[in-house]
Amino acid sequence: MKKKIQDILKGKFLVKKNAYRIWNFIFFITTLSLISITSSHIMDRKIRKITLLGEEIKELKSEYADLHSKCMKIQLASFIKKKLVNELKDLDSPPYELIIDKKDVDYLQKK
Repeated sequence: MKKKIQDILKGKFLVKKNAYRIWNFIFFITTLSLISITSSHIMDRKIRKITLLGEEIKELKSEYADLHSKCMKIQLASFIKKKLVNELKDLDSPPYELIIDKKDVDYLQKK
């Protein structure tokens, strides 16, 4: 029993006549482990990228909400009244429409 353990620790099983089977198995296991490590690194990179994109989306959504609320505030009549120099006043009567005939346009162009 002690001899077998010493042979394993010394690596004598790797130089025996049937050692090519062991070497094939070791090569297979090494290849699988490298593939596994590579795929886990690729997944980690993608997860980090997804997280960063998610944070960027949250920032852009909050920026959109802020700008949208500012636009809505600017569109309010009370806000527009405050910003104008001449001050807007409510109309007592409805606005009227000017109708210009082609004759009037011709007449104005001749002058």
